[in-house]
Amino acid sequence: MEPRVVKLSILLSFYLSGITIVAGMSDVWVELRAPRFVVHRHSAVLRCEHNVDPESLYKVVFFKHGQRIMKYVRGRDPPFELYNFTGADINLIQLTPTSITLERMDFSASGSYACEIALETPLYSKVSKLHELNVIVRQKYRPKIKIKHKKLSSNENLEATCQSAPAHPAPHLTWFINHMKVDERLIEPHGTWNVHRHHHGMPLSLTNSSLHFPLSSLQLFPNQTVEITCLSTIPSYANVGEGFADLQNHTVTVNVIRMEPPPTQLPVKIISPEQNSSNRCELRRALIVLCYLVYYFINRY
Repeated sequence: MEPRVVKLSILLSFYLSGITIVAGMSDVWVELRAPRFVVHRHSAVLRCEHNVDPESLYKVVFFKHGQRIMKYVRGRDPPFELYNFTGADINLIQLTPTSITLERMDFSASGSYACEIALETPLYSKVSKLHELNVIVRQKYRPKIKIKHKKLSSNENLEATCQSAPAHPAPHLTWFINHMKVDERLIEPHGTWNVHRHHHGMPLSLTNSSLHFPLSSLQLFPNQTVEITCLSTIPSYANVGEGFADLQNHTVTVNVIRMEPPPTQLPVKIISPEQNSSNRCELRRALIVLCYLVYYFINRY
């Protein structure tokens, strides 16, 4: 084979090899896994998970709002490099190439986090999607339910209000009747209200809502009680495997009297005393005539 053909074959092999490597990199995934909500002054572990062979991993970088928090480079001494970061302390003992532990988290630690992995051979890097982390203040007591009437008939509407405890952010309210979630169309939200309370400088808020529920929609037995529950949560919904960061609930009972339909009655004619006396006289005359006819036929035959 001519030298020129050999060179072209080698270049083509490298070219095709490069295509294969780059195509293989499309299967690389990286994800930052961390809680969505962390209680104020508590800790959180941020993990940069990926599917790259650890022997091929060259560099890992953690970011907050696009700014570096920590960088790990394999083969360097020391391998870890920390950057200026406010809002939490980084636990140096628990530091690993793919995870960092943030302790005593303040409200300024809330924000968007991400991580990046890099390979040296072939030269390649990939950044995870952004992950939102929020530092919260939990509710200190149950929500309060107020009911206008605790004894109602089954054809009336149940009117109730619920108010959460102060927290940050403002909790989300969900209504339940007999452990069944109430249709949102029967709920009137009143929004959130700032209260004159702060937690380490952070203003707290509460949430209000009203319930307008037709009891006639329930299949009730006579004199049955109905359970009304107000669920107050942060956040409004729970992710699979994570649950709520904060949850409080309150349940009250209402006595419901089932209204039975009146019994069916036949029409009754009301007779006055004068009509009653006249009817007795006519009956007496009829009996006399009947007796006379009987006597007549007996004597004749």
